[in-house]
Amino acid sequence: MMDTAEKIRRYCEYQDRSEAEVRRKMAQLLVPAEEREALMERLKEEHFVDDVRFAESFIRGKVNQKRWGRAKIRAELQLHGISAAVISEKMAEMDEERYIENLRYLAEKWGRENPGGERAKLIRHLLSKGYTMDEISQIK
Repeated sequence: MMDTAEKIRRYCEYQDRSEAEVRRKMAQLLVPAEEREALMERLKEEHFVDDVRFAESFIRGKVNQKRWGRAKIRAELQLHGISAAVISEKMAEMDEERYIENLRYLAEKWGRENPGGERAKLIRHLLSKGYTMDEISQIK
């Protein structure tokens, strides 16, 4: 039978996890509160948990795969318990050219799927993806 620490390590190996996610998993696995901090420190020392690496990976995935905007990415990282300083630092490293390409792609795709669609609906769609009005107003 696998011990709890090994289960947590495997959970972290599968994909990058935030410290908050790992803490939730420990609670779910009923790890006693007094053991959680020691286990978390070991996981950090062994590089299983790293919020900076998590933020980099999360941003890269959401920009490249989901084509999310800054607002949505920032909000999700906050929900993961990532500090404002780390969020700001890693968001500043975002590939700006790719980001604008994504915004244009989403606008063009929406236009193809909704010929003659209202601009207001396009704007709502792009806002829901996490783009700001300033960014949206720069296209078309």
